[in-house]
Amino acid sequence: FPLLSSVAIDVLAVQASSVPCERVFSSAKETTTHRRANLSTELMTALQVLKFMFKQDRIDFTSHLVTKEEDYDIGRFAPGEAERLLKQGKLGELWGLLDAGVVMDTN
Repeated sequence: FPLLSSVAIDVLAVQASSVPCERVFSSAKETTTHRRANLSTELMTALQVLKFMFKQDRIDFTSHLVTKEEDYDIGRFAPGEAERLLKQGKLGELWGLLDAGVVMDTN
């Protein structure tokens, strides 16, 4: 039976289950809890894709929360500016500059 042996070699060499497939089912089992048993097929698919992308670091929901170096840039005003504002009685303007993070240039 040469044809049967050829088919048997091709079919029997296939694994019964593969690791990626098992991972998908395990991940779906984690998503589909008792409380989420009535999720639609489309929503379940979307959740699985989002979970995969998140685990692969392809999607990041907190990147906008990371402070950038330019956020630490503090404006400076000229030496004597604070004294000038105090002498002119412009305390509101001085407090406004200080609240905005502007500091005196000590150079």
